[in-house]
Amino acid sequence: MRLIVTRPEPDASRTARALIRLGHEAILCPMLDIVTDTSAKIPTRAYQAVLVTSSNGVRALAARAVRPVTVEVPLLAVGDQTALEAKRAGFGAARSAGGGLDDLVALVGRELSPESGPLLYAAGEEQAGDLAGRLKERGFEVETVVLYRGEPRPRVAQVAEAALKEGTVDGVLLYSRRSAAAFALALRAGGLAPLAGEVACFCLSAATAEAVAKVAAGRVIVAEKPDQLSLFATIEAERAARASRGALA
Repeated sequence: MRLIVTRPEPDASRTARALIRLGHEAILCPMLDIVTDTSAKIPTRAYQAVLVTSSNGVRALAARAVRPVTVEVPLLAVGDQTALEAKRAGFGAARSAGGGLDDLVALVGRELSPESGPLLYAAGEEQAGDLAGRLKERGFEVETVVLYRGEPRPRVAQVAEAALKEGTVDGVLLYSRRSAAAFALALRAGGLAPLAGEVACFCLSAATAEAVAKVAAGRVIVAEKPDQLSLFATIEAERAARASRGALA
């Protein structure tokens, strides 16, 4: 299948390589540019753990001249890819919650205690769900620091635009509500909306799907879990279904 990847770099290229290994063709079309706020102040405290909900949070922490915590402090990540990024950045005690926000809240509840000190949440400007609020309800003190933001791109990449006009796109990968919203706006700005009926939108969450639904004439498919493995499973299921339809025809 020929698939457009809309997530920001460097994750877009990693996803593209994974798709190519599965026999797909990937078109890079990042819809957000990640901007790190190097001036964001992180209070110096004895944090018992760091919380991250995206690889961008890990990279923003790692890029600081002076890290607010040592690499021995536990880092709890929402999913496997974020935990892997943390280990690449030197956070050897990184752990994955293995899924979505609910899983991360549950992991904090199992592994940590409110009496052991505050938590540092390395967050983005736009946050999916109220992680800090949910943990505060459990008695935890959470220091939320916004370390990065996503700036939408006004137009889709030229190679993606050409493929959409030629009708050679089978699907679009959408990893966040913000990326999906930027993609939808860019389609309208470029006169490319709605997408053709044969173009499936593979979405990481229901919120992501909602942001793209109005410009999608074809299937909008939500992954069973909010991680890349589940998203890829939806792509493989769609590929098999299309192959079956082709064989029957």
